[in-house]
Amino acid sequence: MIVSILLAFFALLFLGMPIAFTIGFVSIGVLVVSGVPLEVVIQRLFAGVNNFSYLAIPLFILAGNIMGEGGLTKRLMALADAIVGRFSGGLGMTAVVTSAFFGTVSGSTVATTYAVGSVIVPRMKEQKYSNSFIASIIGPAGVLGLIIPPSITMVILGVTTNISIGKLFIAGFIPGIILTVALCIYVSWMSKKKGFGVVENAHVSGKEFWSIVRSALLPLLSPVFILGGIFSGLVTATEAAIIAVVYGFILAMFYGELNIKKFKNIMANSAVTSAIILIIISFASVFTYVLTVNRLPEVISDFFLGFASTPLQFLLVVSVILLILGMLTEVTSLIILLGPIFMPIAMQYGIDPIHFGMVLIMNFALANITPPVGLSTIAGVNVTDRKMGIENTFPYILHVIAIVAVMVLLIIFVPQISTVLPSLFGE
Repeated sequence: MIVSILLAFFALLFLGMPIAFTIGFVSIGVLVVSGVPLEVVIQRLFAGVNNFSYLAIPLFILAGNIMGEGGLTKRLMALADAIVGRFSGGLGMTAVVTSAFFGTVSGSTVATTYAVGSVIVPRMKEQKYSNSFIASIIGPAGVLGLIIPPSITMVILGVTTNISIGKLFIAGFIPGIILTVALCIYVSWMSKKKGFGVVENAHVSGKEFWSIVRSALLPLLSPVFILGGIFSGLVTATEAAIIAVVYGFILAMFYGELNIKKFKNIMANSAVTSAIILIIISFASVFTYVLTVNRLPEVISDFFLGFASTPLQFLLVVSVILLILGMLTEVTSLIILLGPIFMPIAMQYGIDPIHFGMVLIMNFALANITPPVGLSTIAGVNVTDRKMGIENTFPYILHVIAIVAVMVLLIIFVPQISTVLPSLFGE
């Protein structure tokens, strides 16, 4: 059964069928063979998204789009440029740091890539950064929006596996900061080696710096309101997403950069992006039902328990599986399909749920940049040059993949990186 499902699944993917419909066709096929009434499909499609917490997904997407179009991006970019612009490869580092800043106001990797890339890519081209290098940086830097809260991926993982979304949010800060620093070091080193970029911002006076900080302060307060509201117990993650939308809208109006035309585009783009994610979740609920009815999670659980004798071995095996599957399918489907299977097994090994959640999050970040289906890398290519192919990002993308892979191992071997903050701010 497992082999048949996998063969059908990957055959449809390689034929170019969208992931949601691939999941749906495979699920319906198994149900027909098993003699299960197809009314179950409709029931599971509805039940898959009938969860209040999932309202956070379209809300965080809307908040990120409002902030990206409402003038917040360029203020965050000015702050990032003031901090790292004076170093070798300063503009490339500005792209990374801005992505980290934007990750605190947007929950989407692709939204982060497009919001930052649309502003900074033309400047990077002017400074003679190669298109291959630009795409390999601006795309993967978008995954900082997945790691640094708020994160749509964390919301989906939290709902799917019953991990505290608030604790996942706070757990992402330290890994996000470490990865930001690692990417900046790489960009600076490679820029110096290849002669990319020039130092535009050699000196910023104290007065100018504090003026830039004041301009970026209001956007940077967004995560304070979101996380503060969650950990104070005043709001849920979904209600915090509403705060993010309202706050972003107020700032966009305050800056005077949001008009009716922009607002219509924001609403339309947010609706389309939300629909894509929720359709995948809905069909994945049917697939999860198929797995459960056929007792496949138990088979997989027994395999792991027999193959991996220690928690460390289990985490490494899970990471290898996600590395392989992450090259072939989209992250949201991986969460919905594998989260409910892996989480109970992790509990049997006595692994801290927050630690395991962050191991998954870092693996999903890696999956987002790994060709051929790495959405962040694809977004980076598109925002750099639509005539490029993902193969044009080599060899730089391999370096970035190695950096994120090392980060995955660091989270596995040093769990305190992801658990120290949640333990200090326990709910």
